[in-house]
Amino acid sequence: MKNWKTKVAIGTVAVAALLPLLGLAQVTGVVTPPSPPVTSAQDIINVLNTLINWVFTLLLILATFFIFYAAYLYLTAAGDAEKVKTASNQIIYAAVAIAVALVAQGVRFVVEQLLG
Repeated sequence: MKNWKTKVAIGTVAVAALLPLLGLAQVTGVVTPPSPPVTSAQDIINVLNTLINWVFTLLLILATFFIFYAAYLYLTAAGDAEKVKTASNQIIYAAVAIAVALVAQGVRFVVEQLLG
């Protein structure tokens, strides 16, 4: 019986401690919905540019991790020619991927400047 009373007392204290949060959750006034993010063709272009920039950044980070992984493979090859060749090829592939990504960003910039 004493254990039950203790549980009820702890539950009551917990509920009493959380009641002020209900008051903070009340809305005072009219809540207006946010404006839509896309209202014109320029907004669509801006959203696409933002998306492309995020993907570009993530891919550069991923390529950097691949370079670090290839360096790890190279260091742990212990003289095995096949592992050294695999690591060297992976570093070359990652460097080419970064170069292609940078050229693609440059082409996008040139096209934006030419089209206005």
